[in-house]
Amino acid sequence: MPKWYAQAVRRTIVAAVVLGTFTLSACAGGEAAKEPDGPIKIGGTLGLTGALAGPAGEYKAIYDMWAAQVNKAGGISGRKVEMIIKNDDSTPATAQTLYQSLLTTDQVDILLAPYSTYVGTPIVPLARSGGKILFNGGFPSEPLSDEAKGWMVGTYPYMESQYTRGVFEAIKTLPADQRPSRVGILTLNNPFTLAARDGNGGKNGAIRYAEDAGMKVVYNEEYSSDTTDFTSAINSAKAARVDLFLVLGLPEDSVRILKAAHTQEFTPKLTCACGSQVSTLPTWSGVGAAAEGVLGTTTGWPSQGFKGLDELAALSKSRGEEVIPAYAIVAYATLQVVQQAIAGAGTTDQDRLREYIYSHTFDTAVGKIKFNPNGTVPYSQVIVQTIGGKTFPIWPKELADHDLAVAK
Repeated sequence: MPKWYAQAVRRTIVAAVVLGTFTLSACAGGEAAKEPDGPIKIGGTLGLTGALAGPAGEYKAIYDMWAAQVNKAGGISGRKVEMIIKNDDSTPATAQTLYQSLLTTDQVDILLAPYSTYVGTPIVPLARSGGKILFNGGFPSEPLSDEAKGWMVGTYPYMESQYTRGVFEAIKTLPADQRPSRVGILTLNNPFTLAARDGNGGKNGAIRYAEDAGMKVVYNEEYSSDTTDFTSAINSAKAARVDLFLVLGLPEDSVRILKAAHTQEFTPKLTCACGSQVSTLPTWSGVGAAAEGVLGTTTGWPSQGFKGLDELAALSKSRGEEVIPAYAIVAYATLQVVQQAIAGAGTTDQDRLREYIYSHTFDTAVGKIKFNPNGTVPYSQVIVQTIGGKTFPIWPKELADHDLAVAK
C-alpha cells in the first residue's frame, strides 16, 4: 500500500475514534437476531449538493428506480425496501455524522457507500465498527478494500490503479507508426487520482503502463483541487511535445483542462479524461468541441447484454442521456448484489450475508461476478471515444463500434 494512502487511512480511523464511532462495535457479531417483519432499511449518503452533485444525481436516480422495481414486485423475500439516502454535501465530515445516524438512530439493515474515495475513506472503518458490510458502488479502492478485510464489497470492475489500463491496451491495436510515444500526465493531488498515476503495491498505474509499452513520460505534473486556470500546465505539456495526454482529475476539473487544451490548440495524438467517467455524464454534451477525440472509461456497455443494462439504457434515454453513465451501472450492480444476497441467504444478518456473498456468483449489470477475498471483483473495462459529437466504444475489440481515432 502506498505510504500516503496508509497515512490517510490512519488519519480517518483516528477521526472516527474522536467522533465516538467505535462505540458502535458492540453491535457487531453475536448471535443473529430474529428476522423482523418490517421493511428492509437500506441507507447511505450522497453528495447531492456540492462538488460531487453531478455523479451523485446519477446514483440517486438508480436507487429510486431499483427501489420502485423491487417494491412493485413484492419486495425481497416478502419484505419491502425503504431507501434512506441523506445529503452529505460532498464532504467527509458531514458524511461521518450522517452514517453514525444511519447506524444508531435509523438502524439500517444494509449500508451503501457514498460516492468518491474522498468522502468514503472515513466511512469504511465506521461501517466495520458498526458491524455492517459496506456495499460499495461509490468508489474503487484496493487499499481500502484490503483494510476492510472483507467487510466492504464493491462492484467497480476496475480499481483506481487500473483506470488507464484499457487505454494502453487500445493503443496496442494501432499500427506502430500511429502510436504515441511521449506521455504527459496531469494529475489532481488526491489519493484516488494519484493512485491512478502511481499504481498500488508496485502494480498498475499510468506511469508503469507507459513504461511497459515502451513510452517515455516527458511531462508529469500535479494540481490542487482549487486550481481553475490550467494555461501554464497546458503550455508545459505542449513544450514537452506530449502526444498522449492523460488527464487524471475529477469531472469538473477534467472539463476545465480539456477546454483549456482546446483553447490553446493543444492537439496530441490522443487525450484521455481518465481520472473519472466524465465522458459518460449528461454534462459531457456541453463540453462541445473540446470533447472531440477524447477517450474515456466506463464500466459497461449495452451490447454486453448483462442483466439490468436494458433497464438502465431505458432510464438513461428517458433522462435525455446519450449513454448509460458509468456510475449508474455500478450503482445498479451493487443493489443487484444486495437483492440477490438477501434473497439467497434469507436474512439481513451481516455474518450470514458475508458467508453467502463470498460463496456465490452474482448476475449483475457489470457481468457475472464472484468476489475476490478482499471484496473486489475481477477486472473489466470499456474504453470510449467521442467522435463527431457521439460517444463510441472502441475497446475491447469485440465491443468496438468505431476504430480508435488518432489526431493528425
